[in-house]
Amino acid sequence: MKAKALLGLSHIIALTCLISLNAAYVRAATFTASEALLPQNKPQDKFNLQSYLTEYIRNSPQVRSQKNTLENAEASYKNAFLSAFMPSFSMGASASKSYSQDNKPGNLDEMSHFRTSGSASASWNIFNSGKDMLSYKSSSIDYKISFIDFDAFIQETVLSAVQNYYNLLLNKKMLDVYRSNLQISKKRYEQDKLLYDNGLKTRSDLLSSETNYRSSQLSLFTAQNNYANALTSFNISLNQPVETEIRLDEKIDQALITLPKLDKDLAHALERRHDARKRRLQLEQQEITLRRGKKSLLPSLYAGLNASTGRSFDTHDQWGYSYGISAGISFDLGFFYKDKARQRQTLERNYENALLSHEQFLRTLRDNVVQSRNSLELKMQSMKISELRVKSATQKFEATQNKYKNGLMSATDLTIALQEMTSAQVNHATLMTELAVMKLKYRYAIGENIFEYSMEDFK
Repeated sequence: MKAKALLGLSHIIALTCLISLNAAYVRAATFTASEALLPQNKPQDKFNLQSYLTEYIRNSPQVRSQKNTLENAEASYKNAFLSAFMPSFSMGASASKSYSQDNKPGNLDEMSHFRTSGSASASWNIFNSGKDMLSYKSSSIDYKISFIDFDAFIQETVLSAVQNYYNLLLNKKMLDVYRSNLQISKKRYEQDKLLYDNGLKTRSDLLSSETNYRSSQLSLFTAQNNYANALTSFNISLNQPVETEIRLDEKIDQALITLPKLDKDLAHALERRHDARKRRLQLEQQEITLRRGKKSLLPSLYAGLNASTGRSFDTHDQWGYSYGISAGISFDLGFFYKDKARQRQTLERNYENALLSHEQFLRTLRDNVVQSRNSLELKMQSMKISELRVKSATQKFEATQNKYKNGLMSATDLTIALQEMTSAQVNHATLMTELAVMKLKYRYAIGENIFEYSMEDFK
């Protein structure tokens, strides 16, 4: 009867698991794209750069995926310690019933008389020529590399988010510039039309004003379209309705910085950059691989402890036990050690290749830092010139407009002055956002984190 009860319980457990799996499958099968894009919270419409970055990171599925990858690496690292230094345990139970030609099953009651037994064992590999220690060190390096990869992903994601933020801000500024341009063109067209109706302007002057007015309308329409696209991208990154209007803090850090000496930036980059730290760890891991490979080509010593216990449940026997220690030495010679010698040479060449790859990386890193510095210096110089250009173009337009009213300048002169002022304003707004992004890229290139966080932020 006990066997029947156990059999029935196993059926219930199996059925419950099957129902749970089916329910999970049904939920996965009915999860639609519209549900995936459904906003999770009330849309936000006011951001500064820091608040946007925080929300961007919090709503990023890729960040959550990278965090899961990091946690998997941490679990593997902790398991590597247990495998290398801790004993392992196992336990089990068995039941059997056998029949022969002369001993056939008579009824269901007979099936309850099973031969049953239980056992437990433990083993501990206390030494194996240091191979376990090397395996643990390799796993430790894997985890450190995974953490560096996670941090690098966060910083690069933030850099992408910063560009997204400034792209919306830039398009908003473009909208203001072209609206102002349209108002000026419209006012000029209305004035010229009035003067033309009174015989004070020529037909060509009126056509020039109208052409400029229509061009301003087209420019504004293009700016509105670009702003709508930028707004859509901004809202999608936060998983909120694409039509949500956003108010941004329009303050942009326009401060020009003084760059330190190149040697100082290079030293900082070699010490702190993610790829530099990762390369050092990979080189260390390659060295461990070489040492492990060499150990496998030498005689291997091992020692271990073991213990076990068990008993049969059919009788009233006591739990029996046994324990012991084992040790030995083994040496795999292969084919008179010829193939082993070639394996050793292969390992040494692989390690040499890792050194050469690291040397090439250092050259590339230097080039990357120099390019980042040069790009930032160019943007800062361009910003200085742009400020002067905006001031000059604005003054020129105002002077040309006054002269045009007094008949001292032609419509073409006024159109050119307006275009120059608009171009200067657009270029200046673009440079402001590009400079802000370039300063962050420079900091990242020399190994500084552009976004500080703690792992608690991702829970």
